[in-house]
Amino acid sequence: MPSLLHYEIVTNPTSLRASLTDEPSLGTMYVIVSNTHQSPVEWDYIDVAMPLLALSSNLTDDPSAVTASIERTYQNAHDDALEFAWDSGNDCFRAQLSRTQVHTRGNALLDAHGALVLKLENIPVSEGAGLSLLEIRERAGGGDDNVSMRHDHYTTHLGLAKQTPRVPRNFRPQKSLLNGDANEPLVLQWDGPNDLDYAILDQTGAEVHREPAVRGAAPAHQEYSWSTSAPKRGTTYTLVAKAPGAGQQRGYFLTTTVHAVVPEFESGTRTPWVEGTANRGRVTFATDGVEVRDPKGDLGRVRADKADVDNVTTRLVQGRTDSAGWITFPDRGVNVYHGHDSTPGILTAAQVDAEGLNTKWVGSREAGQGWIEFTQPGATLHKDAGQELGALTADKVDVNGLNTTWVGDRDGGKGWVEFPQSGINVRKDGGQAWGNVAADKADLNGINTKWVQGRGTGDGWIEFPTEGVRVLRDGGHDLGAVTADKANLNELHTVEARVSGEAHVQGLLTVGGGMKLSHDGERMFVTLPDRIIFYGINEFKKWVSLERGMAVSFQTGGVSMTKENGVLFRGSDVQIQQGQLSISTGNPPQVRFL
Repeated sequence: MPSLLHYEIVTNPTSLRASLTDEPSLGTMYVIVSNTHQSPVEWDYIDVAMPLLALSSNLTDDPSAVTASIERTYQNAHDDALEFAWDSGNDCFRAQLSRTQVHTRGNALLDAHGALVLKLENIPVSEGAGLSLLEIRERAGGGDDNVSMRHDHYTTHLGLAKQTPRVPRNFRPQKSLLNGDANEPLVLQWDGPNDLDYAILDQTGAEVHREPAVRGAAPAHQEYSWSTSAPKRGTTYTLVAKAPGAGQQRGYFLTTTVHAVVPEFESGTRTPWVEGTANRGRVTFATDGVEVRDPKGDLGRVRADKADVDNVTTRLVQGRTDSAGWITFPDRGVNVYHGHDSTPGILTAAQVDAEGLNTKWVGSREAGQGWIEFTQPGATLHKDAGQELGALTADKVDVNGLNTTWVGDRDGGKGWVEFPQSGINVRKDGGQAWGNVAADKADLNGINTKWVQGRGTGDGWIEFPTEGVRVLRDGGHDLGAVTADKANLNELHTVEARVSGEAHVQGLLTVGGGMKLSHDGERMFVTLPDRIIFYGINEFKKWVSLERGMAVSFQTGGVSMTKENGVLFRGSDVQIQQGQLSISTGNPPQVRFL
């Protein structure tokens, strides 16, 4: 006789996966008990047993680890409490009235159209694929035929299938981060049936390993492993599984990726920034180059044993320690400091080649030696590391200006030049005696000197007395001659003046002691204190002004004019007409106007 109740099995997952070696599998089974009658069914117990048969694969090897529970679809107020648990004495999971409570009836009741759900959760699924047979034992009565409670149970057999994976899975590296520098190998593993052909492809699509199917053997699920050298950078591998002889038919594709601890790239890499792992420093790739940042985002520090660059743009450079010297780069050039503060420091170099050097002073490396101070007017040399002025020694000095008290030869007994307020003093023999200036040419605005002489001691010389210039000859005190192409003088004082050519006087000619004019040795004009004597013919084409008067003598007469006596005529044809004075001479007579 069939069971009064109807039984079905639902599993989660829908196909339970059999456990593999070192890979347990868990599943859940639901036994749905339905009352398909229109009358209640009274039941004493319902057993779910898992017999071991030759054609059956055991569902679990540890039923005590399974979590069992029971639920009703409809709960009535008169329903007693139920339990569903492992019964080790009967070697099954048994559903029955709760043994910890007092019940109103001797058996449990399932109303018409009602159902029970027997839950078996967290089942440790045993190994081996195949059918798992379940035996449902039911002791019940009632129903539409009001069957009496039987002394023995009704039995129903149900089954479910356990499966092992039919496709490859778990394609994975044994270790996904590899250190190739330490010779760590790459180990790839996967699980799958042995009746498939397996191939592993690298990131370029090239086949790097093949694992053929096992021919003629019963299909089995097993673990595979393949080892090779570690890649130099992150690499993705693809597992391709196909049925033997499938050709270009699509198969199963799984991928896994491994990485190198220190990746190596043949063609470079592109990234906006690189960050450290421990100290979190960051290198950012800007449009104009590289920026090094600290964890706060501020500009950080670059440490290297040596830097070989074409150009460095920086605000400052400092030694490796905080107390070391440092260099800043202002707009005007370079500043050298020491320690933490802004105290100017020392620049040490074997040689300095610069267009310009701005410094307060320059000294020797050894203390106590001379030094140069740069003051507002120029440079000052000091000696013995003190303030006393020192000596400048050089093979040649090329300067635009030189301020010094005196200049002398290296030999202290030779001539020297002194620079007083009035100009230059040339001394000789290292003393105060006046010395000589020897030069090929002197271009001066003025010369103050007692006398000037040719290079020889017997040459003429010029003396400069208070009243002017005296020219002397033969190195003595006799007056000498002045030779010139032209003399332009405001005043001329001389004992005797001889003019070989023409003498032109444009201004006033004043002769204090009288004047004598001769021509070819013959006297022509003589002035005396009381008169003027003319010799020869005199023609006055323009007026003549005399201070006291004038007297003119002729062979036969004469005329004199003075303020006291007026005009006197003697022996000459003199006429005064319309204010003009004329003289008629010759035959025929010629009139001359004065």
